[in-house]
Amino acid sequence: MATIKKGILGGFSGKVGTVIGGNWKGIDYMRSLPKKSSKPATALQNDQRLKFSLVVGFLRPLSQLIAKGFQSVADARTPLNAAVSYHVREAVMGTSPNFTVDTSKVLFSQGDLTGAWAPLAESTVPASINFNWQDNTGTGLSSATDQAVLLVYNGQKQQYVFLENAANRSATEVDMIVPSDFSGDEVDCWISFSTADGKRMATSIYVGKVTVA
Repeated sequence: MATIKKGILGGFSGKVGTVIGGNWKGIDYMRSLPKKSSKPATALQNDQRLKFSLVVGFLRPLSQLIAKGFQSVADARTPLNAAVSYHVREAVMGTSPNFTVDTSKVLFSQGDLTGAWAPLAESTVPASINFNWQDNTGTGLSSATDQAVLLVYNGQKQQYVFLENAANRSATEVDMIVPSDFSGDEVDCWISFSTADGKRMATSIYVGKVTVA
């Protein structure tokens, strides 16, 4: 049953016959119910579903980062939908049905803030990864107080660790502590920057693979 929230001339929420009403970001909308198809899915449709399922599973643990990192490019979509769309299109490799995610193409943020220059990651201390970069304060859209955002993914354990507000852009390095059982494992590393208020982000950069000491 639908509910009219703003009187007879206002928008409504719920299902009326073959129409669904709702509100997204303050905008009332109506859409028709999808029609059920008796046609079997094509190979292309099945592949797209496999890619979609793979990407959603890969990104779901990063929903907190994605919500901030893709907010500037989401348009009428949710940030997660925008991120899924990008990764299905750009970051899936392999042949059906054995698709995998190309970590070098993974992004957890997209934006116009100036990104990291010459970022590197290395591990010489047990359960710790050192991220370092050049101080590019004042170039493009950047400030000394922009905050580094770091992401580490352990594919062997299928576990993420991320750190927001890790260090000022001007600091040029920070040590990120990871779980002790990461020692000996090869992990993927990314870096981005956000403004101090978190309202603007850079496009994240894949730093590469590091074996944790």
